Amino acid sequence: MKKRIIAALCAAVLIPTICVNAEYKESDLKTAVNKAIEWKDSNDNPLYGIGTRSADLYIIALGRLGKKYDYNAYLSGLDGVAAGYGEENNASDMQRTAIAAAAAGGNPAYIGGRDLIADGTYFRDNVAPLGREGVNGYSWALIALDTKDYEIPDWAFKNRNDIIVGILSHQNTDGSFDGSVYDTASAITALAPYCETSGAYTITQNQTGYTFDISPADAVDNALRYLSDEQDREGDWGDLNSTAMTVIALGAMDIDADGDDRFAAKKGTAIDGLMSFQKRNGGFAMNNNTADGEATSLALCALTSHLRYMENKAPLFRMNVNDTVAFETAAPATQKPAATNKVTSTKKPTATTNVTPTKKPTTTKKPSNTMQPTKTAEPADGSPKPSSTPRATKRPALVGPVNVAGPMPTATPEPENAEADSKTTSNVAAEAIIAVIVLLLIGAAVVLWYMKKKGKLKITNPFKKGKNHKDKIYKAKKHRKTEVHRRYEQREKYKLRKKYKK
Repeated sequence: MKKRIIAALCAAVLIPTICVNAEYKESDLKTAVNKAIEWKDSNDNPLYGIGTRSADLYIIALGRLGKKYDYNAYLSGLDGVAAGYGEENNASDMQRTAIAAAAAGGNPAYIGGRDLIADGTYFRDNVAPLGREGVNGYSWALIALDTKDYEIPDWAFKNRNDIIVGILSHQNTDGSFDGSVYDTASAITALAPYCETSGAYTITQNQTGYTFDISPADAVDNALRYLSDEQDREGDWGDLNSTAMTVIALGAMDIDADGDDRFAAKKGTAIDGLMSFQKRNGGFAMNNNTADGEATSLALCALTSHLRYMENKAPLFRMNVNDTVAFETAAPATQKPAATNKVTSTKKPTATTNVTPTKKPTTTKKPSNTMQPTKTAEPADGSPKPSSTPRATKRPALVGPVNVAGPMPTATPEPENAEADSKTTSNVAAEAIIAVIVLLLIGAAVVLWYMKKKGKLKITNPFKKGKNHKDKIYKAKKHRKTEVHRRYEQREKYKLRKKYKK
């Protein structure tokens, strides 16, 4: 009975403590960002690797953080990189460089005498298929197009409808895209602006060959469930590449990567998983080995994405609004721009930067006549033969024309003190939990003291030993004899007496 009472008291004290979710503070994440930037500048200067994945991602993070840097030097170095992109390069390399150019304040349509937006997205098929590298080619094409709402001309090989169909056709039956966590997170990031503005698309699934209708919102819901199921108990997804891209995708969907229950594993959240890859020197490692430049750049992009979510700013790759993260001084609260899952209108807003080539590129192929926005986008070329049995979707397929609204309009302004109110509410909740824990500890101590005073509870120290404890052990060992030893001694004595008698 006494043991049960003690166990109940311990449980009452420990359970509230376990339930407390220690989320990362904004100041902690900013400290981690500054340490990573210091490591990066000392060990992997992007000016010595212009155009690489490590350098481009680092420039994107710095630009969206509002950090000072010699962006003009980087843009000058991109001229030679852009001129060298050809058929042998993946489309995502060109798209990533275009995004980095936009983050550095440049114009991706005029880099090294090339239009990286056209050559890397809607005109890519003139050189090589946009989907040659799988869903990544489509995903990053849509991300690059929506970076600053670039317009697509009538003569383009692919419009936004075609690119969305290309992404959706790569989704597997388990919700993943091409069976990869990284590719799934990239696809979610690309589809995020269209979840509330687009209808259903008729697609042919690459995995099964089935033809059915599905909307970007349904596809993203299935993909988020897949990411939640694949999360490890520590909060990560096995490696930094997948973990960081998932954090970016959650930010694009306006989901708290450090507080949403779907992405809170047994031992940590998605942010806990991301921070587990940071080393003492400030750099990040790809697989918990030594820090490297590419891993640190990608981790910085993920941290930037979450910081922007915490400050109610536009997602990482939505660069229409130059709203940088406040580091040195607290910035006044502003309206929340372009939330990815809050839509007030389905009409496509006017792009702030309309970039089109001044001259129609020369082509050896005749542009397709099906590139105009259609009522129902057709599957990509080369897809498997449609099956007569469609796969059921989560919700009934939408009927009517597919209206692609493009990037999201500006959301309704929020109150100026919304951020302060939310922080105040969280502080009050934390103080209340601490007060409850203190009261439980005091109550447990009082109960134990009362039971001991009344003689109902005897507390003894199991490690305390008596004065003659060692002596007792010595005597027991000294005089301990087994039956075998006793018989052996008797036999020896008998032999000895017999010998003397002879």
